[in-house]
Amino acid sequence: MLAFLAGLFFYLLGTIPFSYLIVRWRQGGDIRRLGSGNSGASNVVRQSGLIYGIAAFALDFLKGALSAYLARRWGLPLWLAGLAVVGHDWSPWLRFRGGKGVATSLGLILVLSWPTLLITVGIWLLTVMLSGWASLASLLALGLSPLALLLRESSLSNLLFLVGLALLAAGRHHKNIARLIRGKERSLFKKT
Repeated sequence: MLAFLAGLFFYLLGTIPFSYLIVRWRQGGDIRRLGSGNSGASNVVRQSGLIYGIAAFALDFLKGALSAYLARRWGLPLWLAGLAVVGHDWSPWLRFRGGKGVATSLGLILVLSWPTLLITVGIWLLTVMLSGWASLASLLALGLSPLALLLRESSLSNLLFLVGLALLAAGRHHKNIARLIRGKERSLFKKT
């Protein structure tokens, strides 16, 4: 019963659409109809500025970190905390059109292994500085996070958890991947 209630709580926590709420409060608009149409921190940066994008990122990150912390504290499997990412990606408050789960996934990784988080964020920062593409940075960072974890530990369940997060993020980035291939992807640094 605890696992069911915790999983439901983690999912519902994940559904809080901070990016949508910030842009609605700041500009009165619907982030799903602005820029890339994604309700995530990168689009908030493009639409409302860096400070608001950082706030959206931090709040989404905390959804993942809190879920993972509570799962660990309550002796529950970490994959249950991953329901926060599912809630973020498919929020009923946004008609199941949420974000891509990158910040929420990073919050989970913090609790799983902070050294892995540092490597993952380093990959993200280096990629975005070199390319300007937050989508490519997110795909590379989360895609390489299982390898970063292997530098510190060899837990199969934790490795599979990170592979699952990376695959979920890749699925949510399918339109970005197509734009990257066509050379039409938006830069993080250009307002759309």
